[in-house]
Amino acid sequence: MKSFFSFHTRFGAALLIFLGAATLQAQDNPLNDLRIYGYMQVLGYNQRTENVITTPRGTITNTAERNTFSLQQMNLFLSKPLGDYFSAFVNLEFSLSYASQRGWGSFSVEEAWANYTNSEALNVKAGLLLPTFNNLNELKNRTPLLPYLFRPFVYETSIASLLNAEDFLPERAFLQVYGSLPLGGMRFDYALHTGNSETSYMASRNDVRNANNAFTGEDTSPFKSVGGRIGVRNAAETFKIGVSGTYDRDNRNDTTFTRFGSGIPGMGRREYLAPIGDVQRFRVGADLSFSLYNFEFEGEYIGVFHDAKYPTNFRGTLDKTFYYGNLLYNFNDKFFAYANYNYLKGDVINPSDSDANGLEAFGGGAGYRITDGLVGKVQFQRVQSRASEAISINFIYLGLSVIF
Repeated sequence: MKSFFSFHTRFGAALLIFLGAATLQAQDNPLNDLRIYGYMQVLGYNQRTENVITTPRGTITNTAERNTFSLQQMNLFLSKPLGDYFSAFVNLEFSLSYASQRGWGSFSVEEAWANYTNSEALNVKAGLLLPTFNNLNELKNRTPLLPYLFRPFVYETSIASLLNAEDFLPERAFLQVYGSLPLGGMRFDYALHTGNSETSYMASRNDVRNANNAFTGEDTSPFKSVGGRIGVRNAAETFKIGVSGTYDRDNRNDTTFTRFGSGIPGMGRREYLAPIGDVQRFRVGADLSFSLYNFEFEGEYIGVFHDAKYPTNFRGTLDKTFYYGNLLYNFNDKFFAYANYNYLKGDVINPSDSDANGLEAFGGGAGYRITDGLVGKVQFQRVQSRASEAISINFIYLGLSVIF
């Protein structure tokens, strides 16, 4: 009996030591407070394109239609506190049913930064980040939090192959100082950021011009981007207004074509602009959002201005304009509907081209909040060239946004 009790005493002591060590190890496990979550948006849509071509013999109308399903976008987020004042955040983005083996879609590390929080008045982000510019630049990948399936032109990743968003937006920064201060019954927000030049200056293994650069993904230019935003909002965040700006260079060292006119039937000839160098560029933005009763409104303006020395016979401009507005009505906590309008005017190389007056999109949609993390959406969007019926595209979207 004595040996029996002695064995169990030793076994119990060993078990307590093991459990204590396991508990201590669990408390020290660096993955304990790592939070992993994400957003995704899946959709199916119908696209009907009508292309009107005017010839000396008359007008020719071509139509095309297609239907498709797609994982439009998925973002996987990782966040972790690093003590009382520091935290880390990573954002991995997959778009258009990404599959590298099949050559589908794209994958990118959109954000990877550490944050220092001193107070509401002073915060510092360092690392790869989405800079504060207008209202949507930092929120564009939070698809379940947005009412639309097709976002305003410059924020929609599915048309990245047609539109260089960096012409309108600062897409990357590596250092940002930001915060908010009390201002009467309001809050004053500020943000200042800096980062590399636009993507065309970055070394790439696919670019023979940068073949001698040992490290891809690095800025090959001496220029840097600087910018920021200032604004005010009320404590309930039912009203927000601000202005933004950036200064950088537009890489025009090669012969360039119109952004939307290049290779798109009905959208203009392949007009070009001879090289004019590293052009100083200023982006100016303004944003307004508010809610009143069951109504919600948001809108933005972006103007892009270039200090360029054009050839004497050049009739166009590199300056660009974008704006949008969206008015939403909440019928109840579950169901909402909205109407919106977008306008975008890119490079104008030849003023007589059909796209010289820009593109506009209008439509609307509705959504139903099935649960807190699941939203069903439907949207109609018509895209057409302004002041010309050369081309029009009608989209009907049906999709699902998920928080996981």
